[in-house]
Amino acid sequence: MPGLPLSLMKEVPMLIAQMVGKNESNRYLRPVLERLSSQVDKIIFTDDCSDDDTADIAAEYATVYKTDKTLFTENEGNLRSQAWKNLEKHAKEGDWILAIDCDEMLYHEQNLEIGEVLKQSPFDVVNIRFFHMWNPVQYRVDKLWAPTNSSRLFRYRLGGTFFDRRLACGSEPTYVVDLIRYRNYWLESGLIMKHLGYIKDEDKKAKHERYMNLDKGEFHNINHIQSIIDENPVLLNWGDYK
Repeated sequence: MPGLPLSLMKEVPMLIAQMVGKNESNRYLRPVLERLSSQVDKIIFTDDCSDDDTADIAAEYATVYKTDKTLFTENEGNLRSQAWKNLEKHAKEGDWILAIDCDEMLYHEQNLEIGEVLKQSPFDVVNIRFFHMWNPVQYRVDKLWAPTNSSRLFRYRLGGTFFDRRLACGSEPTYVVDLIRYRNYWLESGLIMKHLGYIKDEDKKAKHERYMNLDKGEFHNINHIQSIIDENPVLLNWGDYK
């Protein structure tokens, strides 16, 4: 790739979390932000026209921007693009960006500080191992729910763009794909993410219904969507992994 790798820039980078959300006040938002605020330098939160206390709770921990109209159910790509424009007001070239949702918590296998981990990275994209919690103490390992690698932590570059898709546009801008293609990707970071969105049975049901109504297999594998409500998923204890 042309130019000097961002990982070689001398200016001390910030670690900025980017989050979007709508009507999350009665779920995991406060504990997620409480933990996140101790891990990053700044949180930029884009509220998608919530009609509950989401924006107020977020404002206790983050700089909050609000969309003029709801975007997520219309076109997720547009929401991600708007959130990126909000991020651009705070980030500079070479900063680290953590793309994280309102029901996710970041950890490290050895309980290291995230900033200390990033100092070790010679790359501009850092892997976070992603776990779907299926109840408060167990995560799912069968089918497409098994832990996977993600590229949610990456260097900021001006002008990030997102796929123009109604759903499944990705949390990261498209340039992250190029960085990975050029092998600018640190796989063994030790970072892990707990996704809490499927812990409650009512959340599983709601997500299944939502994806069946909005997606119908257009953006996600239909069998994967149907597997949300499997009666006997294969689970492992989180404590055994940690």
